[in-house]
Amino acid sequence: MDIGNGLPFYIQIRNDLRHKIESGEWPEGTLIPSEKILAETYQVSRVTIRTAISELVNERFLVRRAGFGTIVYQNKESLSNFTLVRSHTNEMKEMGMVVRNIEAELDIIRADKKIADIFHIKEGEKIYNLRRLRGGTVPILYSNTYLLPIFEITEEVLKGSLYEYLGSKNVFFDHFEEFVSAVNAPKDITQKLKIYYEAPQLKRVRYSYTEDDRLLEYTETFYNALLYEYRTSISYRKK
Repeated sequence: MDIGNGLPFYIQIRNDLRHKIESGEWPEGTLIPSEKILAETYQVSRVTIRTAISELVNERFLVRRAGFGTIVYQNKESLSNFTLVRSHTNEMKEMGMVVRNIEAELDIIRADKKIADIFHIKEGEKIYNLRRLRGGTVPILYSNTYLLPIFEITEEVLKGSLYEYLGSKNVFFDHFEEFVSAVNAPKDITQKLKIYYEAPQLKRVRYSYTEDDRLLEYTETFYNALLYEYRTSISYRKK
């Protein structure tokens, strides 16, 4: 902190945090460091940090979420990039976890009746099927994704985040539907997740649509409920 510039510490900190947001160092949707960490970083009291954050909350640069933390506001114009914020990779980062693809397979398959009905296509039509087992030292989730073949998907998608890959191809989603439930996962999936106890697991189903309201992606994801908690927080900063 610069004692000689005449500005109160909380104003200096507010300005610095705002710069992190406006410069893109803290992208929209980012979970910012805790008050304790910020106080240690700036070498001030938590009261000073809390005052600086309150200023940015009032200015709609930040939003507080009880039991979750403080995140950077998301502009409505950023909806096309929503999945880059809420991908599995970024969810895990918010929870302090680093994930990787433990197993990943990409195939072109023939749609069965269930998938054909979901996408409103004919049974037997070709569709991409991406299956991934993700985690760190232990598996955390298994996802089974189906994508319409309206563009070519290469095995490059197996290396990391699906949504970052789609973004690199200028493919973004406009809106989504998600359903979360507790289920008894199929035996083959519990084996992949190394779950050796009888208890419901978390299942999330996601439908992702393009701007013309066309369903492009359908994903079923199963999580090890002992290692994962589902979080969501969306806010918009008015301009």
